[in-house]
Amino acid sequence: SLDEVAQAEGREVCDIVLEIERNGGASVVNFNMSEEDLRLAMPRDWVATASDGGSKIPTGSQPHPRSFGTFPRKIGRYAIAENVLSLEAAIRSATGLPADILGISDRGRLLDGLAADVVVFSPEEFRDRADFDNPYQAPAGLRYVLVNGVFAVFDGQPTGALAGRSLRKVAVPAK
Repeated sequence: SLDEVAQAEGREVCDIVLEIERNGGASVVNFNMSEEDLRLAMPRDWVATASDGGSKIPTGSQPHPRSFGTFPRKIGRYAIAENVLSLEAAIRSATGLPADILGISDRGRLLDGLAADVVVFSPEEFRDRADFDNPYQAPAGLRYVLVNGVFAVFDGQPTGALAGRSLRKVAVPAK
């Protein structure tokens, strides 16, 4: 801990923090969610799945495993393997519900005329593999990913396509 480092060096914690920041900063990982709380919240129909895991290039800093594992863990582990919630509920919590909450009306559903963002996976194999030692692990069982109708993953392999874009709230016409 920072306190232990400061004590070992006979310095103040704030001086250690300032030195770390001057030398390029650091990332912090907090372990503040309990498994019990996750399992209690997950099946609620108003709980959306989201991640603040950012995209990082493999030569840069290490991402949190959630960058590659949030959705495969919820769907593969909690819905398929452990039945904490239904597969349909897990997918809705990661697609249509967040789109509704954020007011992004052209995403989150498979309907004619909407953006074609589609993930195809093998339910028997779909599991997260990312961990703190190897955070750049794509999930097992991921077959295809379309972003705006363009294959980003084809037959389990990244295509290199960069079809994504920043999303903004879309005005919904009055009925």
